[in-house]
Amino acid sequence: MTSDDNPDEFGAKICSLPPNWWQTAAASSVLIKEFKKLIIPLLVAGTVDHESQYNIYTGILLKHGETIVWLSAGHVVDELIKFRSSSRFKLTAMAWLDGYEVTKAESVSLHRTDVLMKSWCDLGIDVGIILPSILDVGNILRNDNVRTIDAGIWKNLNQASPEGYYTIGFPRSWCHHSQTPVSNNKVLNSVKADIACLPLKEIPPPPQFGDDPAWSNPEAFYGQILPYPDYPQFDLEDAKGMSGSPILSVERDPDGRISCRLVGLIQSFAYSQSIFRAEPIQQIAEVIDSWLQKKT
Repeated sequence: MTSDDNPDEFGAKICSLPPNWWQTAAASSVLIKEFKKLIIPLLVAGTVDHESQYNIYTGILLKHGETIVWLSAGHVVDELIKFRSSSRFKLTAMAWLDGYEVTKAESVSLHRTDVLMKSWCDLGIDVGIILPSILDVGNILRNDNVRTIDAGIWKNLNQASPEGYYTIGFPRSWCHHSQTPVSNNKVLNSVKADIACLPLKEIPPPPQFGDDPAWSNPEAFYGQILPYPDYPQFDLEDAKGMSGSPILSVERDPDGRISCRLVGLIQSFAYSQSIFRAEPIQQIAEVIDSWLQKKT
């Protein structure tokens, strides 16, 4: 199979696939067509001491009750709060990249840049949110490139029988900034974010990090990147920018239909072992639920 395979054809063939079907690059290239609707990156552009910076952060739109938040890692939101409060940082653009390219107008500029941001890193939970305006949420969801995620995608995790796991996100090394001269001595800045869809194997807490409380949490998810058997030359050199990416489990029902569940959000990466650590979604939901109850 190739990346041009029809998802319906792929689904029809899936019953006859070997147990490691989900690990292949061919399967990844098909599944990503739906997976990518579950995430939305945030572009933050500006200058620090007159030097341009273009940062892209991975997150999801979480619908919790009647509230929709942009959910990412807490240290990501801490960095955004730091940028916004720094006198050295001058913001020039802030946008949701619902089509992953600015130049094709497939983005939603924030209606207000003074949006509420909240991180729970000070409580030892590496989770953070941005509360987008109702106008921004409406604009993001208008063209069906992005879906909100609610409890339906993680309920009954203890009853699941996952065949494998994926993470999807935007490695910073895969994001590109270019400049094109236009009329009147002006320059057009464009940013493109390429998405990674990586198969993972769940592993126990890595013993080599036993002295680090964050890496010895038995409730966390630990996933090791698996090599593609049909694309052995692939190598993710740098996972920076993947923080806030969702961990998704995949499984098939008796009719061969594929379903996915949200397991957690990535907080950190151990490059030498190709291992991601993720905060479990149940804990994330409890923290946000408690915060929303206090807010109302």
